[in-house]
Amino acid sequence: MGTVRIALLNREGSPARKAMEHRVLHLPRSDCRILLERQGPSLGLWRAAEVAVLREQRFAPPVLDLGCGDGLVTSLVLRRVDYGVDPSIAALARADALGLYGELIARPVEHAGIAPGSIGTVLSNSVLEHLPDPALVLRAVARLLRSGGRLVFTTPSEGFSPSLGLPFDAYRRWRNRTYGHLNLWSPERWRSELDRAGLSVEYVRAYLRPSLVRLWDLIDLPQQLRLRHAAPFGALWRRLPAAALEYLAARLSACDLAAPPPGGGQLIVACKAA
Repeated sequence: MGTVRIALLNREGSPARKAMEHRVLHLPRSDCRILLERQGPSLGLWRAAEVAVLREQRFAPPVLDLGCGDGLVTSLVLRRVDYGVDPSIAALARADALGLYGELIARPVEHAGIAPGSIGTVLSNSVLEHLPDPALVLRAVARLLRSGGRLVFTTPSEGFSPSLGLPFDAYRRWRNRTYGHLNLWSPERWRSELDRAGLSVEYVRAYLRPSLVRLWDLIDLPQQLRLRHAAPFGALWRRLPAAALEYLAARLSACDLAAPPPGGGQLIVACKAA
């Protein structure tokens, strides 16, 4: 299928694709429990949606995890990843302990030293919104992908800021500054940026409806509190009884994490022309 055909399909949408874009999105309770226990309530909620939506995709090898961090999210999606790329040596040390990655590279992807045209899939979870020069990274990804290879990534969308708990621009700027958000773009903007890099958007799926983004915001705010450099909420969360954690995991698992566009977050799949 050529680039033009892909673009038309994505814009007009087949019935099967539309059904997939609007179907419910859940994560099993056991995985919700892992995320809540290790990452806390707010990040656990957000990561649950990301893991669930990533699991719907196929990942043709070799797979490169761009901005892999500690590898926890990817470990809930894939059993084996060929390359993990992240500038943080500390994060890669934690990722190495998972036994998930064939090779870990502590450099930016544009300097990773991987042969051009050798990668089947680049996976990137909540990374591209933080980059000061995403065009540079997208061009590097396009060079690494083989013909027909795909970039599968998640990112907060343009619907994130309007869905926060308080409808004030100053509050929205503060929350985005806290999380280092630089590129909260619409699918149309991403399509334009990806086109310039030589990648064509195949598929977009929104997740986390506005009410869940507001819930995320509400439960995340107490976690930002610091007293003498300590995080009291985190200390309390780590003392949460197992039964309470199981209850919260069950509630999260029952929650439909899908959203109509734009959603608080979005998964985008782009392909390098064959």
